[in-house]
Amino acid sequence: MKNPFSVFQKNKFPKRRSVLIVLIVLLELNGVFFISSRLFIQKSARTIHQQLLEVEQETLKSSVDNIIRDIGITKIHLQQQGKSEYEISNMLFRELYEKVHRYEYSNGRYIWVNEIINYGGGDNYAMRLIHPNPTSSEGMMLSTKTKDAAGNTPYQEELDLINKSGGGFYSYYYQPDADSDPVIRISYCALYKDYNWVICEGEDISSIRENESSIQKDLRPFLLYTDLILSVVGALITGITAWILTRNYTKDLARRNEELNEAVFTDSLTGILNRTGLIAEFDRFLHDRIYKEMTGIYLDIDDFKLINDIYGHNAGDAALRHLAGFLRDAFPGALVGRNGGDEFCVILCDPSPEVRAKQIEKAFSGVKSFLYDGRHITYTISGGYADYPSQAVTREEMMTVMDHALYAAKMDGKHTAKQYSPAMKNIKRDRLGFSFRNMTAGISGGVLVYQEENEKILFANDYLIALFECENFDDFLNYTHSTFRNVVYKEDLDEVERSICSQIDRAKISPDSSMIRLEDYVEYRILTKSGKLREVIDFGSLVHDQHYGNIFYVFIQEKKKQNAD
Repeated sequence: MKNPFSVFQKNKFPKRRSVLIVLIVLLELNGVFFISSRLFIQKSARTIHQQLLEVEQETLKSSVDNIIRDIGITKIHLQQQGKSEYEISNMLFRELYEKVHRYEYSNGRYIWVNEIINYGGGDNYAMRLIHPNPTSSEGMMLSTKTKDAAGNTPYQEELDLINKSGGGFYSYYYQPDADSDPVIRISYCALYKDYNWVICEGEDISSIRENESSIQKDLRPFLLYTDLILSVVGALITGITAWILTRNYTKDLARRNEELNEAVFTDSLTGILNRTGLIAEFDRFLHDRIYKEMTGIYLDIDDFKLINDIYGHNAGDAALRHLAGFLRDAFPGALVGRNGGDEFCVILCDPSPEVRAKQIEKAFSGVKSFLYDGRHITYTISGGYADYPSQAVTREEMMTVMDHALYAAKMDGKHTAKQYSPAMKNIKRDRLGFSFRNMTAGISGGVLVYQEENEKILFANDYLIALFECENFDDFLNYTHSTFRNVVYKEDLDEVERSICSQIDRAKISPDSSMIRLEDYVEYRILTKSGKLREVIDFGSLVHDQHYGNIFYVFIQEKKKQNAD
């Protein structure tokens, strides 16, 4: 008879050894998993950090270079107009000052301008010309000995870059106030030599580091939970455990990486690619040579500011979401992204140039409409496009020529798409900066705009405000109670309104009337704020506006002045 104890011992130790081997393998696998997990977390965070930093650097450099380029173009234009050097420098400075102060900043970003007095450095080596944050620093003298919150000398570093290569990147620590922790800022500076202007743009990079820490924090519990589950399953059989561990590890991390990529590269408002994602995908297309030919389009909403001003910013957001959905439907299979604000970019990849041309023509025709808060809001779009590789061979060149073409479309009256041509390089973009108020300021007569339905006043120029002896537009609205009825002297009102209605009605039934512009002519008196009666002549045009409905554009001139002229 066999000794049962000896049999037990014989069977027991191999089982113990097997269990020990399983435990050792599991510990090794867990150790490898934890180490690789940490490495993956760190690498993913560093990669995303570097990508974001490079994109932000490119954005800063592009912004400053564009400012310097625009200054140079404007200077040449003013010289061609015969302006003196003194007039040119003053006009360039005012334009740059207004641009810096109306810039919409985010993430601590802003632009500032210093004027170098002594390229050798030291005390009073430069003067702060323009600075939006705070504006009180404008006019302050600067010293290269000044230290930042970390004891560095950023002004000396900036001056060294200017003397060496005309500009570059540098960083410094900035402490907003005594109760705040120092934050690191990255800046790009460049010299406009003609006036010794150093134009700089910088932003905080703390948000990028916070994003890196957040990524690591979010991944850590997920990976720990996965490891524990795999350890329990691995206790049953080492081979299956190793297989499950490898499969799940790769699959889950890939999914997590996809989620992180989506968060970094997707525009949260519209759900399409943001600028970072758009640039990354575009570069991949060009690097991998996926497509031999492509067409790129820059486009935006015409007069987008009006939608925000009239219907509110939530309506503006709805318009951006509507346009994003429209672009996805209009360009199936294309690369669609939001470049920022109301500017979008589409990369058409269809191999047929005829198909691409038809898609563009169809997309930009007609008026777009969406429903918001029970109202149908309409808008149109303008765009500029260029072909790869016939018109540009790099992503930077493509974006540049598309931008030229977009502004050419704007200059051509909007609601159109223009293909890039070399002549567009010399486009004078300052024409887009004219405002209705500025244009009417130079008119020797009053300009009034009001709605036909309720006679609500929408605009009056300075001449008309002064004619009524009011101090400003708000004073004018208060005096007239914001209605055209109170512009006309009350004893003349009935006859004026009857005459206007009669003339408009006759124009509507006229055989040659296009129903686009209807005109009237009346004479009446106005009562100024001080009680003076003045006779005026009124030339009116009734037009339809997609946002305000039917509105009157009226030119008013004092009768005695008109007779004198």
